[in-house]
Amino acid sequence: MTVAVCATVLNEARDAQALAESLRLQRRQPDELVVVDGGSSDGTAEILRESLAGIEGAQVIEAPGSNIAAGRNLAARSVTSDLVAFTDAGIVRSPDWLGALADAAEEAPLAAGAFGYILAAPGSTVETAIGAVGLPFADEIDPAHYPPSGGSVLLRRQWFDQVGGFPEWLDYGEDLWLDRRIWAEGGWFVHAPGADVWNRPRSSLPAFFRQYFHYASGDGRAGMLGKRHAARFAAYAVGLSLARRPSWGRMALLAFLGYRYVRRPIARARGAPGGGAAAPALVPLVRVVGDAAKMLGYAAGCWRRLRG
Repeated sequence: MTVAVCATVLNEARDAQALAESLRLQRRQPDELVVVDGGSSDGTAEILRESLAGIEGAQVIEAPGSNIAAGRNLAARSVTSDLVAFTDAGIVRSPDWLGALADAAEEAPLAAGAFGYILAAPGSTVETAIGAVGLPFADEIDPAHYPPSGGSVLLRRQWFDQVGGFPEWLDYGEDLWLDRRIWAEGGWFVHAPGADVWNRPRSSLPAFFRQYFHYASGDGRAGMLGKRHAARFAAYAVGLSLARRPSWGRMALLAFLGYRYVRRPIARARGAPGGGAAAPALVPLVRVVGDAAKMLGYAAGCWRRLRG
């Protein structure tokens, strides 16, 4: 079966050459390769054209103003391969990444596609804490319930066409929306361990806040994960209620609930390479910042949805 690789970029000059080199070094070379630039102003498109020169079937398409969903759709509709793999800049892939995705899909012909996990590759103490809060370790994940990310996923052409591609009206959370659409129509994905990729977490709390605000706004805009967001609002309401009328019993209960809430990411931070003692200590702050971003973002997304 033929396989294409599609990616979208926007002002990714720092990572553009690494993206091209990673794809050039794949042991299974794509039959087609399309990168859509959403209107970069830092020379990303030029770097990619130069870096991808000589790769058969590679092209860079400039589509100023397109969001991630529109860029992915444009890339996918510009190729004719049976299998279409999606990825992003700023992600570390092994040379077996594409081969692992294609092999998994070919070995499970009834699956809608294949995917790899997105795992944290922190480079600092803050990034370790942020990664521990935002991304689980591979051994914590149930592949049957993991929503494939656009950073490492492969779709069969017929499934992509059947669901109409990514939702171009949604600026964030477009990959989760597509996953849920495929699941709703009876499709399923197979995990390809060789396609697991590594992503560097945000390097500051403001950047982390913006990232999760946008993710949650996409959830609210699309009406996704409502129960999960409601549970978060309820948890903080209970916590504030306990804190409003402090007593030893209430504070002990609040401390116990708080510890239960952060113990897993603290354990991840301790187990991460170079985590040290500072990263676990930062986890509670990172968790609160992330939750605030999600609650505000979800409310903003719901407001947009209600306004039509």
